[in-house]
Amino acid sequence: MSRLLCTVCCYPQLQCVCKWASPIDNKTSVFVMQHPSEVKAAKNTVRLTSLCLKNIRVFIGEQPNDYMPLQQLDVESTFVVYPDQSDLFIESLPRTQLTKDKINLIFLDGTWKKTYKLLKLNPWLTRYKFISFAHMPKGQYHIRKAPRLDSLSTLEAIAYSLTQLEQLDVCPLYHLLDAMMEQQFSAMPTSVKQRYLDT
Repeated sequence: MSRLLCTVCCYPQLQCVCKWASPIDNKTSVFVMQHPSEVKAAKNTVRLTSLCLKNIRVFIGEQPNDYMPLQQLDVESTFVVYPDQSDLFIESLPRTQLTKDKINLIFLDGTWKKTYKLLKLNPWLTRYKFISFAHMPKGQYHIRKAPRLDSLSTLEAIAYSLTQLEQLDVCPLYHLLDAMMEQQFSAMPTSVKQRYLDT
């Protein structure tokens, strides 16, 4: 028998995280290109992010046709947040640009392998500037292991970006992330849980 799901957060009702969700009124437009393999993943942090942010749109797919609205964004005010692709850092965006333009940020959501695939399948992304972080924050997402030490979950990357661009209080996102991880850890055998906490 399948478990009953919360209709809002889509987690099993016994692991619902809605009570930890608080709204964040972000002015920056956040767009997420989500690989289809992430949609039903229990550790999907985009689902959590969408519970808080007022200005976020998530597109699911692999091919350019899945992302047509993103291809129409203003070139001057749109940035693709992706590591290793640019010397342009979000911490040093000119203040004049941030106050004059409405900023659009595009994030790729999936494993490293899947996001790289999205990048290669969607060459239209290169019409926009790529941007990364000069000072990578320490990741707090312990429940999914990543092959790189500088890995951040999509939620953490979005939270850091909004902190830099708008000086927003993004604590609600981290509270929600902590709640989700605690729910996941509570369902694990102690030996399995410890493997994540020791990394």
